[in-house]
Amino acid sequence: MLRGLSLASISRLMAAPTRRSTRSQVAKPLPSPTPSPTKRKRAAADVDETSESPVPKKRAARAREEPVYVIPEVARKETSFKGRLGYACLNTILRNQKPAKTAVFCSRTCRLDSIKANGVEWLKDIGRKNAEDLLTMIQWNEDNNIRFMRMSSEMFPFASHSIHGYSLDYCAPLLARVGDLANRLGHRLTSHPGQFTQLGSPKPEVVEASVRELAYHAEMMERMGLGADSVCIVHGGGTYGDKPAALERLKKTILEVLPANIRARLVLENDEMCYSAEDLLPLCEELDIPLVFDYHHDAILPSSIPHSEIFSRVDAIFKRRGIKPKQHLSEPRPGAVTIQERRAHADRCESLPHDLPEDMDLMIEAKDKEQAVFHLYRIYGLHTVKQENLRPPAENQTTETKGRKSSKNPRKKKAEIEVEVEAEEEE
Repeated sequence: MLRGLSLASISRLMAAPTRRSTRSQVAKPLPSPTPSPTKRKRAAADVDETSESPVPKKRAARAREEPVYVIPEVARKETSFKGRLGYACLNTILRNQKPAKTAVFCSRTCRLDSIKANGVEWLKDIGRKNAEDLLTMIQWNEDNNIRFMRMSSEMFPFASHSIHGYSLDYCAPLLARVGDLANRLGHRLTSHPGQFTQLGSPKPEVVEASVRELAYHAEMMERMGLGADSVCIVHGGGTYGDKPAALERLKKTILEVLPANIRARLVLENDEMCYSAEDLLPLCEELDIPLVFDYHHDAILPSSIPHSEIFSRVDAIFKRRGIKPKQHLSEPRPGAVTIQERRAHADRCESLPHDLPEDMDLMIEAKDKEQAVFHLYRIYGLHTVKQENLRPPAENQTTETKGRKSSKNPRKKKAEIEVEVEAEEEE
């Protein structure tokens, strides 16, 4: 092999190091192709189920550990108040139960497209489930010393719709059970239709829709067998650029359009944008319609007459009608400055009003719902509170307003903002 090479070439070859392959000298078999899903299924079917090969065990689901809440102390205060505190529509503890299928709430709803796709019977089942959960909420309230609650207007979604509306006759036995429980336990249930209920609107179709909505609420209460204290609260609505004319339309609707059973439950409330308590009081006295005084709204749109005079005149109407007086309380979020910021409700209330009447029902309109009631219970020693049902307050509350109350939408006209009133406290 070395023949024919020069001596120098042979020397260089012998001096060069031997090169070894870094790869194995043994040929590796090619990887088997991944079987298709169909082949995998066939292979699994061919496995002998009596084989002694170990079967992999499924991991046991870890038990959900309950969080440990640190509940801060509260500054104790005194009050002569002897009435009931209530919350609106939703219980945060029951709503946030896990797994989600165990959550309890009464505001399940849907979109119109879902009704068209699934039919009205499917829609009615949503209402039935909401009513069933109301039973649970009432019993929970009783177990926790809360005997005043606002029912969700979404209890029976689209019940007042012009096309997809329906009677509550199908749910009559269940509603009777709800009412029997509330009446037996001495609970007061009320309702508060949303901001689209405008009895003083210049548009006939809006008034017609508002009357249908009130008729739905009245039917729900009647089928529950609730007494006169179960009132239906609405705002005066928009002024539409002419407050006296709007009040006249409101008066005409109440007198000439509303059926007697709706009028029997109707109560007006002062709002923070259009009608103060002073604006509505003369109409309430003339028509013998009770007025619910809202402290938060009054702070933003105050009356020129003192609270003591307003309360005296309002109480006279409640007494004539044989209805227990009620008021609404909420506070603006910490740091709120502008009207838009002040309109939004704080998570909780830190104080009861100094001029609060002693014997009446006070609805706490706060984001923390039953926790806001518990908070005042602890501050004023009104009732004992179960430690396991307490939740800590949020560390920071933003003053940012979103959605309906936001002023950041450039398309929202001043007239549209004016028409808006405080809607019920949903999710």
